[in-house]
Amino acid sequence: METWVYEQYDMRVGRMEQRGASTVVWHKQERFLIVPADGRSEEELEERQQMSRYLRAKGVDGVGELVKTKHGTYIAPCQGQPFVLLRAPLPAARLRSLGRELALMHEYGRSCPLPITSCRRIGQWRELWAKRIDQMEAFWANMMAAGPASPFDRLFLESFPYYLGLAENAVQYVADTELDDEPLRVDYAAFCHERLPQAGWVEGTEAKLPLDWVYDHCARDLAEWVRHLYNKRGLGCQRAVRQFFQDYGHLAPLSSFAWRLVYARLLFPLPYFECIEAYYTTADREEQARQERALRQLLDASREYEQFLASFAEIAGIANHIRLPAVEWLPPAP
Repeated sequence: METWVYEQYDMRVGRMEQRGASTVVWHKQERFLIVPADGRSEEELEERQQMSRYLRAKGVDGVGELVKTKHGTYIAPCQGQPFVLLRAPLPAARLRSLGRELALMHEYGRSCPLPITSCRRIGQWRELWAKRIDQMEAFWANMMAAGPASPFDRLFLESFPYYLGLAENAVQYVADTELDDEPLRVDYAAFCHERLPQAGWVEGTEAKLPLDWVYDHCARDLAEWVRHLYNKRGLGCQRAVRQFFQDYGHLAPLSSFAWRLVYARLLFPLPYFECIEAYYTTADREEQARQERALRQLLDASREYEQFLASFAEIAGIANHIRLPAVEWLPPAP
């Protein structure tokens, strides 16, 4: 790998260490990460680099940046696999709460004059979700015809109709929101994260990395962090959820449109889809066993999650001033 870094970037590695799927290298007192490109295009990476430059120009601390090869590309092959190199400063100490820090990052994104198209996801949730639903429904139908070959297959076949209904409700919720409600400035596209809980800067373990970002509605990050809090604490997440939204709203009060998108995203059973996809796209037995345990836990907790969805307005502290249209089949809020 040291030879590859020198050949591609003309950098001599001082020291190197492995960190998960990434490799940390040091060059002249600077820290870099070698990360799999994971199907990203040069166009996407250029947009993420532009976001990085914009945030650093605004004075945001701890922002990483992509490094081009000697050949002028962001992606470099290594042993047949595509990788990118990121300049990744040591994580900056976070002086604000996560809610406030996120609100600030989103606000910079809303003000960004750069044309962002490859990383743009705003307004695309319905189409992206519908495509994912169709693909999994076709897979399920084929397996129904063939019959289950494993305990996981059986769990999938039995549970999918329920989660299909939940996912279709989420798609319809977004469609109704776009028809019935009026977006405000807070609903403009912002710098968001593919999956906020997986971004290392949140826990203070990594810089803010361009590979984590997409250009989307702020509800994406807000809903995924709430989902994370629920996954950690179950129905006991109320205080943390309410504080998170209070901190965010201090800088960027949410519109009715935004609250409805947050709720729609919580309706969409993303953990279920990711669990099924992860199981069937790996040949690793240990990983398959892990996903089977995860699926059983999801199924066991499905009724409690219905209670969470039914109580969300109360949990978030908005029941008295925001009307979230009810999902008829959910149990009444306690």
